[in-house]
Amino acid sequence: MFNEIKSPAWYRTAPCRGQDRLFFSAKPSKRKAAVRICVLECEHTEECLGIAVSAKLIDGVWGGKTGPEIERIVEIT
Repeated sequence: MFNEIKSPAWYRTAPCRGQDRLFFSAKPSKRKAAVRICVLECEHTEECLGIAVSAKLIDGVWGGKTGPEIERIVEIT
């Protein structure tokens, strides 16, 4: 069964909002652009990454990390 994750209040103004095609793209260049947005424009990268790690979200870019990077973090925690 799929567990829905409630969006935190800060997501309403996050630079990733409305950019699903970029943040969940299969193209490496688009994933790099998404990482840059996280690193340069977002104040909530730590919180976002924490959500991804705790929920084991390994698709897309979360908190400035790609799915494979998050998967490695999940494996070592």
